[in-house]
Amino acid sequence: MNLLLYGVAEAAAAPLSGIGLDNEPLHTVVEGQLAAIVSDHGGADSGPASNNRMRDYELAVRRLMEHDVILPARFGRVLADERAARALLRRRHSDLLSRLRRVRGAVELALRATWRRGAEEKPGDRPPSGTDYLRARFELRQSARRVASELDPLSAMAVSSLRTMAPASDLPVAYAYLVECDRVSEFVALVAQLKDHLDEVELTCTGPWPPYSFAEGAPV
Repeated sequence: MNLLLYGVAEAAAAPLSGIGLDNEPLHTVVEGQLAAIVSDHGGADSGPASNNRMRDYELAVRRLMEHDVILPARFGRVLADERAARALLRRRHSDLLSRLRRVRGAVELALRATWRRGAEEKPGDRPPSGTDYLRARFELRQSARRVASELDPLSAMAVSSLRTMAPASDLPVAYAYLVECDRVSEFVALVAQLKDHLDEVELTCTGPWPPYSFAEGAPV
């Protein structure tokens, strides 16, 4: 029987019970100081109900976060068996422990800055052709950096942040922030203040989420 992975916790703090996807009971596979939180898995992750399954998986991860800190795994991470789970924990033991300590007491907040409708033409809007295309891309990056600099106060408030610059012509910058739980309201209030003062972009903040972005590489 395959195992669906929900996340990794410190062995001493791992939940002793719980329900995962398809009402399968959760259990732990322990290796050293770490525990993989898993449920039995039959492999049916596709089909008409896939969106509902992703939602149910997300709810299961959130319930685990209420118990204690975990490094969440993204939906669909399947391990062959308990031996494979132990091998993962053994191979990444030091890194996983370090990441767990980093996200303790914090959640993820996502921020997207998009150009406001009706704003002046932005680089990247013009048809690409040779030198003009390269110039447009350069101007887009410069505009994205200008917007990012306006958002520096948010990074100062966060434990950590990850930034993506100009992933699309209408999206100058996107962030994932790791924010201490007791500072979430303060962080959201600061987003609202910045939103009122930025004329060119619209800010959209979502979350709090499990810290998926800050568990990258461990395990996704």
